[in-house]
Amino acid sequence: MHHHVQLIFVFSVETGFHHLGQAGLELLTAVNPPASTS
Repeated sequence: MHHHVQLIFVFSVETGFHHLGQAGLELLTAVNPPASTS
């Protein structure tokens, strides 16, 4: 039981960091767009 709760916790943390990384990438591209688009 305890192991199952730990597994869910790790999964939620990993997905949370993934969403944070995506938001950070979108922010970076919005502030400093890549030269390939111009």
